[in-house]
Amino acid sequence: PDAVEVVRARLLAEGVELLEGVAVDSVERQGNGIAVTVRNDGGTSQITGSHLLVATGRQPVVDGLGLDAAGVAYSEKGLQVDARLRTSNRRVFALGDVIGGYQFTHVASYQAGIVIRNALFRISTKARYAAVPWVTFTDPEIAHVGHTEETARKKGPGVRVFVHRFDDNDRARAELETDGFIKVIVGKKGRVLGATIVGARAGELILPWVLAINEGLKIGALANMVVPYPTLGEVSKRVAGAYYTPILFGAPTRRLVRLLARLPRI
Repeated sequence: PDAVEVVRARLLAEGVELLEGVAVDSVERQGNGIAVTVRNDGGTSQITGSHLLVATGRQPVVDGLGLDAAGVAYSEKGLQVDARLRTSNRRVFALGDVIGGYQFTHVASYQAGIVIRNALFRISTKARYAAVPWVTFTDPEIAHVGHTEETARKKGPGVRVFVHRFDDNDRARAELETDGFIKVIVGKKGRVLGATIVGARAGELILPWVLAINEGLKIGALANMVVPYPTLGEVSKRVAGAYYTPILFGAPTRRLVRLLARLPRI
């Protein structure tokens, strides 16, 4: 929600009027334009314009494929597959939007690799979706991978959240792209559980966090990176470094430094 709020504020600042949580009662032609009547708790209102964009999602088209004759189970949501992307007919595989789930081009590409391993090379491989990233190409972009703060806390205690804002990044300041932040969710023993980025080129910046979750890396792997300056990529190193701030600047560390300062130098 806090990432969405950044995009909402930008839209409002650019003069876009947002009507959220409304029901559409009717759509009709009005002269050379279009009128839409919407309703919410406050009553009804009418919006007029020149064009209407309707976003309705996608539905799998399986008519005429003879799936029943082939013994391939399906529903209105698409073909039913197992973790190896096999249908109920073990000689038939399916992938992409037609099986529902993540309807992303990059997921379909990933699934294609799974099918190739299983169908052609007979290498038993299962699809894993814990590290699937998604990007909403607004301005600024929103990118996410893994757990959100809410879902991570439901898994159990020990979750820590770290945030670094774009307005503290020199490249973002130079390019006047300071709206946004990166939020990282860290579990027990420093394991990276999730990351959300809202800001300029968030879709590019999410990649190291996809790798971290996919490979089960700890936050130290990101904190120890050498990142070129000045780049937006520094936000990842800075937010990862925040994990160690209490340790580096805590009372035990200060006592240790004072003790070491009294020892003779070698």
